[in-house]
Amino acid sequence: MPPKKRLNARLYRHGCRGFILLEVLVAMSMILGVWMASVGAYQRLALNLNQQESKRSQLRKDSDVFETQEQSRTHFKLPSPTVIHEPARMSSRDRSVRTTTQSIIKNKR
Repeated sequence: MPPKKRLNARLYRHGCRGFILLEVLVAMSMILGVWMASVGAYQRLALNLNQQESKRSQLRKDSDVFETQEQSRTHFKLPSPTVIHEPARMSSRDRSVRTTTQSIIKNKR
């Protein structure tokens, strides 16, 4: 009997048709590898999101400070009473912004 047939005969004795331990270990290691890669990608995304949110928060604070300073500066240097009735400066956060997912042209996808 050739060596290959002898090995297969030993592994699959008595008509056993299940998985051998090596096949189960390979499958489990592949699943574990994919799971670890996806967890690593999720952690990187969460870290990037957290950093962007903190930068955005700092920019908003800086913008608020600047707008407050500008408003107080212009309020004290009004040349005439007619300028008092001008509308207050609107914060850039209050304006509507077109998102990138919206189509520029109506009824076109």
